[in-house]
Amino acid sequence: MPELPEVETIKRGLAKELVGHRVLTVDVREPKLFIGDPHLLTNQKIEDIERRAKILVWKLTDYYMIIHLKMTGQLIFVPNKNQKWLVGGHPDKAYVADLPHKHTHIIFHFDSGTLYYNDLRKFGWIRLLKNVEELKPYLAKLGTEYDWPEYTLDYFTQRLAKRKNITIKQALLEQTLVAGVGNIYADESLFCAKIRPTRKVAELKPKEVKKLFGCIPKIFELSLAHGGTSSQTYRKHDGSKGRYLEFANVYKRESLPCKVCGTPIERIKISGRSSHYCPNCQK
Repeated sequence: MPELPEVETIKRGLAKELVGHRVLTVDVREPKLFIGDPHLLTNQKIEDIERRAKILVWKLTDYYMIIHLKMTGQLIFVPNKNQKWLVGGHPDKAYVADLPHKHTHIIFHFDSGTLYYNDLRKFGWIRLLKNVEELKPYLAKLGTEYDWPEYTLDYFTQRLAKRKNITIKQALLEQTLVAGVGNIYADESLFCAKIRPTRKVAELKPKEVKKLFGCIPKIFELSLAHGGTSSQTYRKHDGSKGRYLEFANVYKRESLPCKVCGTPIERIKISGRSSHYCPNCQK
């Protein structure tokens, strides 16, 4: 599913295209995916688009709107000047050509173009909120962002200490530690820190915790620089792919040689989630 780098990439792209513009109409094709009255969005101006963990937070003239893409959600914006991509015209954008298609469930018509919400699995959702008080419950239990001043080694160490009886992979996936970490970047950060995903938090030495603390921002920033990971359905706001997978060390590299030592990468299940690691580099 889209994790912090993917959602942040989408946020940055949509903010450039939509902040300052107004919603004309909203076409909801799958009612269960839009919670609220879409007619209230008519003539609402997009004042800001932010991200918290994996959630997009839109500030409108009179409302807030939050979007969670879950596993297969996409937000593709097509400017007025280019309302239809031709199949084959661009190798990346051909994937989302001829919008809307059968997986397009919500369409936002703006004064500057059209935003298509596509979702193959229909697990994502969009919710319209009246005010900031209604927004708070969705964000209250999230951990700090990796680039906030609150993200310190003391914070990281103390939060981990509360989850000492679970594996470090499980701890990373809990959004109460570092917001926005999912399967991809948990695996990649653990490789960076040379820690096996099966290790219990209580087993980690202080120097390993410190190393992991530094690796998470490093991996996030690398992925952001390349537009996130397009291993399956994720696409940037313009329909193009993210390129981080070209730089990944373990994720989606099962049986391939480790880029550092040549040992085949292994994939196991931890609490039902796939985990990729190098059995030689990670201890």
